[in-house]
Amino acid sequence: MRAGSEDTARTVTVVWGTAPRGERYAAHRALIHAAADATGGRAGTIRLRHRPDGRPFLTGPASGLQVSISHGRGVFAVALSGSTPVGVDVETVRPVPAEALARRWFDPAAAEAVARAPHTGRTETFFRLWTQKEAAGKAHGTGLLHGGLTRAVTPRPPGGPGGEPGPGPLSLGALPGSPHTRCGAVPVGLGRYILAVAVLVPPTDPVGVELRTTTERQPQGGRQWRPRASLPKNESGKAGHDA
Repeated sequence: MRAGSEDTARTVTVVWGTAPRGERYAAHRALIHAAADATGGRAGTIRLRHRPDGRPFLTGPASGLQVSISHGRGVFAVALSGSTPVGVDVETVRPVPAEALARRWFDPAAAEAVARAPHTGRTETFFRLWTQKEAAGKAHGTGLLHGGLTRAVTPRPPGGPGGEPGPGPLSLGALPGSPHTRCGAVPVGLGRYILAVAVLVPPTDPVGVELRTTTERQPQGGRQWRPRASLPKNESGKAGHDA
């Protein structure tokens, strides 16, 4: 895979993993090493930088890649593409007021999908849709601002393997009213997390996702992860790129 190649433009590589301490460090390290693999460059020559709006980008031999980062609550994910704008989001499945949040931020079809889900699967359904909303916002470069919070998402079943924590397919479908925005979500880590990916491509172009998992060594003295509030991040509408 090389930045700017025809294959890379239609393929997204996603790497995710868990990191009880220092998930931000683990995400940055995973991104740089995945970029080195993708470009054939050396990891030591690639640097992660951020634009004024917070969006991440790479310098050095990986400067042609489109990238996205998500991390928090002991889990992280990164996504890379040769030239296709990409967004990634990963969430720990945890107790939240799923129906209330869905009524507030989801389109009617998605809110109904959450309300009609079996009680034991309602929270997972909510996070499957929420992560797609976050990933699409990152692909568009706006986060959850400028209509991102109310962007319609598709209530569809998972496109990948039932939570298996290894490589596998993740199918992407066009979002309602936005045929160039492909998005999909899948449970990973035996269902403990939901991972979503979004890309911006012409409606007729095929696109695939290569899903990998990694185990990152954490730095000595890394930040200790502690539980946060049970509401989804960026619920206030703040644009976030998890960088």
